[in-house]
Amino acid sequence: MLLRLKELLFTNRSARQTIAKNVFWLSMSQVGSRIFRAAILIYAARVLGAAEYGIFSYVLGLAAFFTVFADIGVSSLMTRDIAAHPEKRKEYFSSSFLIKIFLLLFTILLVIFIAPYFTNIEKVKLLIPLVAFLVIFDGIRDFSIAYWRGREKMEFEAITTMIMNITIMVAGFIILSASPTSKSLLFSYMASVGLATFLTIFLLWKRFSKIFLYFDKKIIREILNNCWPIAFSGMIGTFMLNTDIVMLGWWRTAEEIGYYSADQRIIGVLYTLPAIIASSIFPAVSKLIKQNEKEKTKTLNEKSIAAIFSIAIPLVIGGVILARPLIELFFGQEYIPAIAAFKILIFTTLLTFSGAIISNLIMAHNQQKRFFKYVISGAAGNVIFNALLIPSYGINGAAIATLLSQSIYYGLSWRHVKKIDNFFTLKHLKKIIVSALIMGFFSFLLNKFGLNVIINIIISSGIYFGILYLLKESIILEIKSLIKSV
Repeated sequence: MLLRLKELLFTNRSARQTIAKNVFWLSMSQVGSRIFRAAILIYAARVLGAAEYGIFSYVLGLAAFFTVFADIGVSSLMTRDIAAHPEKRKEYFSSSFLIKIFLLLFTILLVIFIAPYFTNIEKVKLLIPLVAFLVIFDGIRDFSIAYWRGREKMEFEAITTMIMNITIMVAGFIILSASPTSKSLLFSYMASVGLATFLTIFLLWKRFSKIFLYFDKKIIREILNNCWPIAFSGMIGTFMLNTDIVMLGWWRTAEEIGYYSADQRIIGVLYTLPAIIASSIFPAVSKLIKQNEKEKTKTLNEKSIAAIFSIAIPLVIGGVILARPLIELFFGQEYIPAIAAFKILIFTTLLTFSGAIISNLIMAHNQQKRFFKYVISGAAGNVIFNALLIPSYGINGAAIATLLSQSIYYGLSWRHVKKIDNFFTLKHLKKIIVSALIMGFFSFLLNKFGLNVIINIIISSGIYFGILYLLKESIILEIKSLIKSV
């Protein structure tokens, strides 16, 4: 038993087993570790209050925005190329990291001289120097993770990410008990991310210590040629994700930013679920496309998207029904104004969940240049919708703007990808939709009877998966088969 478990979780034996292993470790690192981070952030929202929590969230939003300049798609390309060309791992790692160093230096200058003009909130301006450190630490850590993903060694990502988030939680509780301010929390957050970064460097020291031995000028030119559309798409995409917070800062108060950030915190945890599946299959998809295995690629895409929607559809139904008790449970009565925006934002999971697979297909087919115009359309739409809706409708308007702009981007992207890899989706969703609707009915009744929201979620989840099992949904049968093999 132990030997089989070790083989399943620490070795790559087949495409199916490797994907299952990757899903397990990414689930541990992304979902498990984010629970630790969510615990301290929810506690911080209660202790700091909406205004101070809004300041903290705004600074993290700025860090996320500037981080994209420190990568421009280099890490994603390295993951793809290492998976497709394992014989050139050293060259791709060294060449990519040299580019990364220059990008980090450039981004630090942007943070120091440009970031202060992004806000009118004085407390935020005082914390901006810390953004530079967060960008450096996150940039190196994400680069290391990209290498492990290319080698399909997600267990190392899980270890470092879990340590980082546990440290964030423990340090956060300690610092907030002594000094409950946004500045103190940000210091502890930055130190925890720094610790995880040094751990990744230690684990990959053999690679980092030989950077100058294996870099290849030809590969550097290849990376720079391929990454510019990813760079612009990433910049605009990240801008699109953080536009809401930035524009709320222009027209609304720190309290409203705090409410909206609370919603984003929950939605952000949900967004990790498709990232797990997409990242787990990305190396396998890259290999199949390189080998021109069209039927296998189509089958893998259909199974992946069906798995994605089997999570997204019940989340949307359950999220709308249980929005109020969820907000009250995690953030308290003070955050009641965030409920309506949460109900709107939960619908974006239908778009972002499937969008994670679509984005991987774009990268695997090296089609990123053609999708640049779709990113621009989505980003421009987000700015326009925010400008029209935020002044009158506040955070609800920001949520609607996000939903509309994502619909534009993912809708156009989906249509184009279908022309490249013609896979089918709806025929795989019938049993999932039926099961989710029945689950929603029971969840609504349990909520009306005043049942605790956590117990409601557990019972509703059991009903959903039970019905899927009775209907013999293929995803459940795949999981059952995998468990039997262990």
